[in-house]
Amino acid sequence: MGAHEHSGNFTLARQPIEDFVNWSDNNEMIHLPTRGAKFAWNNGRSGRWHTKRRLDRTVVNKNLLDICSPISFSTLTKIRSDHYPFLLDLKTDNTKFSSSFKFQKMWSLHNGCKQLIVDCWNNHIIGCHMFVLHSNLKLLKMKLKQWNKDVFGNIHSNVEQDENKLADIQNQINIHGHNDNLMNKEKIAQISLDQALNQQETFWKEKARVNWHVNGDRNTNFFP
Repeated sequence: MGAHEHSGNFTLARQPIEDFVNWSDNNEMIHLPTRGAKFAWNNGRSGRWHTKRRLDRTVVNKNLLDICSPISFSTLTKIRSDHYPFLLDLKTDNTKFSSSFKFQKMWSLHNGCKQLIVDCWNNHIIGCHMFVLHSNLKLLKMKLKQWNKDVFGNIHSNVEQDENKLADIQNQINIHGHNDNLMNKEKIAQISLDQALNQQETFWKEKARVNWHVNGDRNTNFFP
């Protein structure tokens, strides 16, 4: 929309800006205010080559506002893309379900899970083979439950914490400007969030397969 939506050493092309502003005015379009990052895109470069712009936005007309109001529009945490994802929030409904203990495939993605299983399986137990197997499985179940509570944690909370950490770093970049230290912290936080998201995706995939076998076509909680 103008120079106020650009930060960097490169010169802006005026004609595309004027064309977009004229199109917006002629069609009486409304640009929704965005909470969060001021600039929705950056090129990820360091030093004088770093450029930030507000390339992404939501543009609506009055009819849509009359139908959908109220609307909350905000940026989310930027992970892999150069662009911040956007969230158009109307209403959310979070429902939680309790579940019995079972081995989760996502645990195998954690570095400490394999060693925990090996240590339990190497436990010296005297008795017949079935008794040894039963005892090892019982011990492993107890150890995994404690390990999940103390070490692995709640996967959804882990994702939320990593998202908040990355969002906080990106917020510091937006407020104070970019520097090599903050950009390195951002990359490390992105890697941590990627790992947590991979574990969460494995959790939902496994849960979806179980629901599919139990509920069949009635399983509408997750669409891979």
